Amino acid sequence: MKPTSEEIDRALIDVAAFVFAQHGFAQGTVQAIADAAGYSKAAVLKRFGSKERIQDAVVIQAEEAAGTLAGIGAAAPVGPERDAVLVEALVRMIGERPGMGALVVGAFWLTREAEVMERLSGAMHTLLEAFDPGVWEDEERRVRVVAAIGAVTATMMARREEKRPDLTAMIVAAGLGALGHPAGR
Repeated sequence: MKPTSEEIDRALIDVAAFVFAQHGFAQGTVQAIADAAGYSKAAVLKRFGSKERIQDAVVIQAEEAAGTLAGIGAAAPVGPERDAVLVEALVRMIGERPGMGALVVGAFWLTREAEVMERLSGAMHTLLEAFDPGVWEDEERRVRVVAAIGAVTATMMARREEKRPDLTAMIVAAGLGALGHPAGR
């Protein structure tokens, strides 16, 4: 079945997010995005118009992804149950959109490029606060949340070409371990 225009755009945005995670906004080129996606530079530009519009689309998608995760977590009280729900949702999201996962987590260390930090700060804050709105008052909790997000993302990125759902429970358990919880909620 042929992908829809929306599906193509979503896939290109995810590839662009991965390129920007690797190289930053300044050094990530439209050509690199096109090469990674298997499209021509002209085809990518025809869909988005400019590198800046691609960046805008990536930032919007990052904010939406973080907002979706926050919405998933909001139904549970802060603590082990909410953490488990969010780690599981994060694993699913990164499985579906590895580039977005790489970019959001990459933004934590892409400090060499202030624009990345600035443009993704809303998504990063939303993601951290999804786990605990009081995360800014508790340094240990903040470190654990960042460690869990980083561990899950790094593990998912390392195995992004694998299609082994049997490891999902192990990855969730590792994320929960970083948060200080046993795997069995």
